[in-house]
Amino acid sequence: MKKILLLIVTLYSVFVSMAQTGDVDKNSAMQLVDANKSKLGLSADELNNVMVSSAYRDDAMGITMVYLQQTHLGIPVYNQMLVLAFKDNKLVNHAGTFNRSMEKLANVKTGMPSVSAEYAVLSALSDRILKATQMAIAVSRKDDGRFVEFTNMGVSRENITAQLTWVPGEKPADPIKLAWQVYVIPKTTSDYWMVRVDASDNSILGMDNFTNYDHWGHPGEENAYAQYPQFSNWQPAGFEKEKPLFDFKQITNSPTIINSAIYRVVPFPAEAPTFPLGAHATRTDPWLAAPGNATTLKWHTAAGGIDYAYTRGNNVWAYEDRTAPLNTGTQAKSANSTTSLPDLTFNFTPDYTLAPTTTTPPNQQFNITNLFYWNNIIHDVMYDYGFN
Repeated sequence: MKKILLLIVTLYSVFVSMAQTGDVDKNSAMQLVDANKSKLGLSADELNNVMVSSAYRDDAMGITMVYLQQTHLGIPVYNQMLVLAFKDNKLVNHAGTFNRSMEKLANVKTGMPSVSAEYAVLSALSDRILKATQMAIAVSRKDDGRFVEFTNMGVSRENITAQLTWVPGEKPADPIKLAWQVYVIPKTTSDYWMVRVDASDNSILGMDNFTNYDHWGHPGEENAYAQYPQFSNWQPAGFEKEKPLFDFKQITNSPTIINSAIYRVVPFPAEAPTFPLGAHATRTDPWLAAPGNATTLKWHTAAGGIDYAYTRGNNVWAYEDRTAPLNTGTQAKSANSTTSLPDLTFNFTPDYTLAPTTTTPPNQQFNITNLFYWNNIIHDVMYDYGFN
């Protein structure tokens, strides 16, 4: 079964930006960094070559998180970031590293590209086999021309952007190359491409795809864990089949419209039908597993009090997205409850020998329900870890 999850960018944006107290001013974040520079081991020169990528405070935990991006000549360095946690203005935890050899290994000492952003965009599109139907016309230039926004050129669902960045090599002694990082979202696929183009010779240095394709095998394949009999009947402590992992806690301030909901899913903690405890099972009112404010609206009620009898709510809207217009949800593209409000039923039994898009039997409805369930589980669990 193949599931396409367009979640990486969305989840990152939600988790970083949904802190109840909002973003922390970047100047305030830098003051925290400066006050703790000795503990971080940062020199004055290194402090002059950083930028706060983002920062936020979680009042419930009393923690301020700062994401510190390394720069060189005012240009960010790819994948060089410190993740810092402060409490009472003191550093309590940190992770990540900086490259200490930027001056020595940077291949363009001036930081000035030989290849224009326009040519870099054309190279990125060619590498991804995307044929532009419009010219590369810049609609804005920022940061002294280091960030350029173009039109969609007829191939992208959003405007295409190019930003200068330094790209370290695979080995510590490899040159650190100046590159244009090109962001493009093809109209014809589910991909979100970030392509790095060498700013000296226009070659492709690498790329990231923000769309994650999960392949759980195909019908008829043997269980991937069959060779490990010690795991064949594995169950985590406290888990009983057809019952939630956690103790349920009653939520007293839930809305009155949605009463209850049943979902047939690949239940937590199984990761796929081929994993131990996989297959599928029903879960009733799984939002009760999370205490506190994560689920005060349960899963099918929007913030404005609107209730949905399909896989949509205040945190997640799950739907198939194979037809134009893309990235546009409708009730018809969602999995619909087979019962009316206030009691919802998403009890769709799949047939793993058939394609996941089959609607009779209801494989597609099962898959969408499963996607809705898992994304809500992620939301509820992460909420209790401070992503509120």
